[in-house]
Amino acid sequence: MLRNLLIIVCLLSSANVFAQKKGAHATVANDPNHPYKAIGSSLPPLRVVAMDGKVITNKEVDYHGNLVVMLFNPTCEHCQDQTDLFEKNIFLFKKSKLLMIAAPTMGPYLQNFITTYHTDQYPGTIIVGLDSNSTIDKTFRYESLPQINIYDANRKLIKVFSGNRPIDSLKRYIQ
Repeated sequence: MLRNLLIIVCLLSSANVFAQKKGAHATVANDPNHPYKAIGSSLPPLRVVAMDGKVITNKEVDYHGNLVVMLFNPTCEHCQDQTDLFEKNIFLFKKSKLLMIAAPTMGPYLQNFITTYHTDQYPGTIIVGLDSNSTIDKTFRYESLPQINIYDANRKLIKVFSGNRPIDSLKRYIQ
């Protein structure tokens, strides 16, 4: 009897904890002033796994130039259009790099996306992979796809774009 009572208490306690976390997460997700989401905040710890198995961390994106991080869904038409726009204007990326991060569940769609949008033709300039360190949760504002975060050479957030953007809006941030 005591064991059953303890099990019920534990279940009720865990349900309460999850309810609190869910509400807190929703608030954090939409809070542009939360660490990593506010202008001037640092790039969070990265762990992005590319299709070839290469792991991209902050060390791999430590170079002198802006970093364009695009949080995207490979099945999203807006994300596909934005990628096509970047590919057509790849000549603008002399120092800057484009890091495209998809949610871990998007793995089955990633290879087709890479092939269709030719991102593999620009090694060292365009990096596409799956988030494996909750980077999306830490940086994404959940407003619209794609979200483009621009980080300066010191990896401080300088601009956030939600949704598709014309190249004229992005040019000043691409080096």
